[in-house]
Order: sequence, then structure tokens, then C-alpha cells
Amino acid sequence: MDPKKTEIYRERLLKMKKELLESLKSRYEEAISLGEDNDGKDSADEAYNLYNKNLMLGRVETDALKLRLVQQALKRLEEGTYGVCIECGEDIEEKRLEYVPFARYCTDCKSELEKKGVIRM
Repeated sequence: MDPKKTEIYRERLLKMKKELLESLKSRYEEAISLGEDNDGKDSADEAYNLYNKNLMLGRVETDALKLRLVQQALKRLEEGTYGVCIECGEDIEEKRLEYVPFARYCTDCKSELEKKGVIRM
């Protein structure tokens, strides 16, 4: 990958990292605060707050996974292996990297691994 494109992806990944960190902090604080003002409310309100808290924590978990993938992609950029499929060693399609800059697999390998139930993201 040429240095110009590498720098573009680095900037995109760093921006994603910053946004994910902000989102993680915000969502986590929101999830923790849900139900704190539950004094005297009925069990339906408590159940609703618990449901929303679990939903929010699920989103926190998804953001944390994306953050790990972004950090791994930044590491691959440093190592010079960014844009190379970690399964087959072939180049990851540029269209795929445009859409998912933290992609670890080429389209073919990702499809095969999803069919086998090995990966989700």
C-alpha cells in the first residue's frame, strides 16, 4: 500500500478510535446511571430500567470490540501488514477497507469464516 493511502487510513482509524472512546465513556456512564432515581417506583419501572441498562451495556460491549479491532488495525499499520488478510495473506479489497477500515479479512475469507460460525465481525 502506498504511503499516501496508509496515512489516510491511519487518520480514519485514529478518528474512529477517538469517537469510540468517547462513545464508550458516554454509554457506560448512561448505563450505570439508569435506575439510580428509582426510589419508590414500581417493579415495572425497575424491570424497564434493568432492560435498558442491559441494552446499553450490550452497546458498550460492541463498541469495546470495535475499539480493539481499530487498535489492532493501527498496530498492523505500524508493522506494515495493514490491508493484508490475516487468514490467507492476500490483499484486502480497497472497497472493503473503505467501508471497514479495521477489516482483518478479505471478503472471501470473511464469508467462509462466517459460514463456519467462526467470526461475527
